[in-house]
Amino acid sequence: MQSTRIPYKTDDYGNPIYARVSWSTATQSPRPIALIYHGGGLMVGSSEMIPKPQTEYRCSKGFLVVAPNYRLVPQVSGRQAFADAVYAYDWTTTDLPKLLQAEHSLEIDSAQIVAMGHSSGGTLALHIASCRSLKAATAFYPSLFLADPTTSMHRPTTAPPFGLMPDFTPTKEDSASIEPAGLQVSEAPLAIPGSIPQPRNKWQMHVIKHGQWPQTAQPDGDYAAMDPMTRVSARWPPVMIVQGEMDDVPGGGLELAERAEREMRAAGVREVVLEVVPGERHMFDLSPTVGTVDTGPKWEAVVRGLEWLKRHVSVKYD
Repeated sequence: MQSTRIPYKTDDYGNPIYARVSWSTATQSPRPIALIYHGGGLMVGSSEMIPKPQTEYRCSKGFLVVAPNYRLVPQVSGRQAFADAVYAYDWTTTDLPKLLQAEHSLEIDSAQIVAMGHSSGGTLALHIASCRSLKAATAFYPSLFLADPTTSMHRPTTAPPFGLMPDFTPTKEDSASIEPAGLQVSEAPLAIPGSIPQPRNKWQMHVIKHGQWPQTAQPDGDYAAMDPMTRVSARWPPVMIVQGEMDDVPGGGLELAERAEREMRAAGVREVVLEVVPGERHMFDLSPTVGTVDTGPKWEAVVRGLEWLKRHVSVKYD
């Protein structure tokens, strides 16, 4: 597998925002595109979060894999992060094929494009399904129904890890780290278990713990801007949701995934599949062992989600 980082846009200060682009050198052209959005609640994360086994699997099936970063809250709103996700799609289907043809002699079939993502990245994949042309979308444990004020994202939580974290009031130095001058953050690591969390991680945990995520991510209260389920229609491509049975992270969970399945079917989405992973919680697939030494039920569920995408491109690759 070959991989490179390519700037696809700049922030408001002119700093580059990168997408990681990967492909197999053994695959014949033309390649379909798999667009993958990382999770992190629009507050943390980067393309480096995308599990390597999943990228390798997609590449081995002939896909060009594009994992874009996007600007993170609070320097931008969730609406702007969603706009970056759409911009990444547009760049991937227009500018990137020409760039790869010129620099690597790769032929890309930009009409054959699928999207997937993890957590809030799954929500971004569904957003792309609502406003751009896709062959299929797979959302791993997405955040759903943000525009519904009765859902868990709008309430305080005791669920780990958020409920276990002490309250956090940023110092002046912390605030400068969270919102650095002259840079809109588009890459921020997740908190690593056993290590001291960075100010941004502490801040994110505090916001979610106290049910303040919606108003922090979208201060104007237009939560529908971040809720693709308000735009579900028969024009959507086939959709699969891969959902851990025991997921209790605010904004997600099996109950909301089942509701999404019902509403997509009622709206006329032509194919909808809910893949429930027994006994698993949020981010069950992000451990580096899943897909490497652990190829059991968790990896098998991931593969079903990835194969769903492969089945919906019109040209089959092996």
